[in-house]
Amino acid sequence: MAERLEEVIGSVLNVPAEALSDDSSVENTPNWDSLRQLSILLALESAYRISITTDEAVDMNSISAIKAVLKRHGVETGS
Repeated sequence: MAERLEEVIGSVLNVPAEALSDDSSVENTPNWDSLRQLSILLALESAYRISITTDEAVDMNSISAIKAVLKRHGVETGS
């Protein structure tokens, strides 16, 4: 499912999924701004059928952080 995560995020950011890694974040990824951050959160909620809390959303500023939150929701991402 890890590839699917990068596909979801890449689709929102208009970045190839292959260009994303656990180190990808708001600081180093093209197009990842505050508006796209909200779009990523909504896309993740839809793709994985979860509800992300405000506290979780604040911390989800990198793919590794997103994976940690998804894991707490029982979503396996491969890492």
